[in-house]
Amino acid sequence: MKHSYHIYRQITSLFLFIFMLFGAACTETSEGFLENKQETETLKDIFSDSLKTMQFQAAIYWKIPAVVMGPQDPRYYLQSFYDYDSATDNGRESSTDRKNFAVAFSKADFTQDGINANFENFLRPWVEMYQNIRVCNQFLENVSIAPLSSTKKQVLEAETRFLRAFYYFHLLRNWGGIPLVGDRMLDPFVDHGIPRATFETTVQYIADEFHYAKDNLPKIQAGNDYGRPTKGAALAMLAKLYCYVASPLYNGGNVGTGENRLLVGYDDYQRSRWETAKAALDSFFLYNQSEGLYALRVPEGDDDTKPGYGFYLATTSRVSRERIWMWITYNGHTWPHEQLLPASRTGLAKVMPYHDLTEAFPTDDGVDIRVRNANGEYKTVPNEYNENNRRYDRSRPYANRDPRFYYTFLYNDAKWAKSKGETPQPVYTYRGAASDGIFTGSTSTGYYFVKLCVENVTGKESGTSASGQGEAFIRYADMLLMYAEVLTELDVNAYRSEIEDQIFQIRQRAGITPGSDNRYGVPQNMNREEMIAFIINERRIEFVLEAGNRFWDLKRRKLFEKLNNEWMHAAVWEKAGDDDAGNPIFVWSVQALEQHFFNVPRMYHFPIPLKEYESSHGSLTQNPGW
Repeated sequence: MKHSYHIYRQITSLFLFIFMLFGAACTETSEGFLENKQETETLKDIFSDSLKTMQFQAAIYWKIPAVVMGPQDPRYYLQSFYDYDSATDNGRESSTDRKNFAVAFSKADFTQDGINANFENFLRPWVEMYQNIRVCNQFLENVSIAPLSSTKKQVLEAETRFLRAFYYFHLLRNWGGIPLVGDRMLDPFVDHGIPRATFETTVQYIADEFHYAKDNLPKIQAGNDYGRPTKGAALAMLAKLYCYVASPLYNGGNVGTGENRLLVGYDDYQRSRWETAKAALDSFFLYNQSEGLYALRVPEGDDDTKPGYGFYLATTSRVSRERIWMWITYNGHTWPHEQLLPASRTGLAKVMPYHDLTEAFPTDDGVDIRVRNANGEYKTVPNEYNENNRRYDRSRPYANRDPRFYYTFLYNDAKWAKSKGETPQPVYTYRGAASDGIFTGSTSTGYYFVKLCVENVTGKESGTSASGQGEAFIRYADMLLMYAEVLTELDVNAYRSEIEDQIFQIRQRAGITPGSDNRYGVPQNMNREEMIAFIINERRIEFVLEAGNRFWDLKRRKLFEKLNNEWMHAAVWEKAGDDDAGNPIFVWSVQALEQHFFNVPRMYHFPIPLKEYESSHGSLTQNPGW
């Protein structure tokens, strides 16, 4: 899975070569990259050739899926992606192997090797990110000799520093403060004694790099360069960074103690951190106002205008004004259809939605079907249903729902074509149904995901409009909901109209009816706690399966601990006969499926991998609880 088809072709031609370079440097007997004469001469050869220089830089993109989807073995990204969603209350991985990250995380069990910190999927993202940082530094050190124009070199340098900051951002949100290599190319198998920088220092380093990138990246990357970072992407990543680190886990909610306290967060709460996040968002929106580059995706021209179709287009179109920073799969692939769809549609159903996720979606007037407690938090399944919701029918739970519901799930009796171009036919998930039934088929929850899937394209159909679409890491809807959250944290009453306007825009595009009060089902006069819970739930609905947003939201808002000991649920449908016309009659119930665990507070941060910790000879301080 690569960043774009053009970049993919570039990587393919140089991929093995670069790993030969890693192989030459990454041995216990290596003297280090800079001291290896043969390797230095090889790099000189590469950077003396303009095409090879471009190929080398394109290879830096190849680990973006590790950031977007999860820490599984990169050889299997196409088979076992969405690690992050599968580690939350959104969905369940088809495998029960606790060597898999999502399974281990949801069970709080990392003892595959007898020692928690030795879990393979803690080591893998650490190594992968530092490998990519090393390649970034190789490029930055050698690009000056490349036979390229000064303008092209400047853009490539800005792209590379953006990517390096992006990989550091991923290290930060997994571990907190980490060793900052700077521009050095260090042999990863030699102990250089570099201690972890504080959380604050790490944040500042990443921010400085994104600031450089936004000042030097182009406004648009078109043609074969589509998908490469832009000025807008750098501005958006700055906002994402500042919003992330202002959140409760880091801003006054530091879980560290003693020597690791300043490595995993700030020492106290400061309102100014939310103000910094607001300033970054304001800069993005001001830039976009002047350039008109980004907007919510809405149907245009001859596009179908059924409710929610703009949301569908935003999540399935390769090119869209809503995409700010994304990665693009290469053409001719069956992603994501093969990984998500049921067996009857030639899919593998690698991850399935919990019933709990489906109940996060309101009815088509925006009204919750669930009851909230005094703190504005949604009660867990089995839930008390909102008696004020006139659109929800417990006997027909999938009728009259938020239009995004139908672009996210397949449920019992929902329709999907068995082959592209054919009339869609029902998918049956009831107990005992052939192929797709719950427990006997390929679902254990009673649902399948269709989010990101092009309508009625099946799992094995490659070379269709499904190819090359990729996934957004940040899209415009994310910026709107980040802004609503930041303003709520600053002063929900002073900013109420601006906060609600962001949500109204999202819900209008979702196809939710405005109602007589033009509020799209958004409750009036919510306090801070109620509004935050509402926004986080809206993010859950909007960003299912997108870049692990649910995982990172639960983490930064310290909500994972609320899932400790909680049960996840399935919707079990039973066939109860046929009506007079011969149509099947179904009844259903909610069934507890599996329990989730979360060890507070240590699971909010990955441990420094045991191999790295032991080989550092004391220079790396371990994270709390590990």
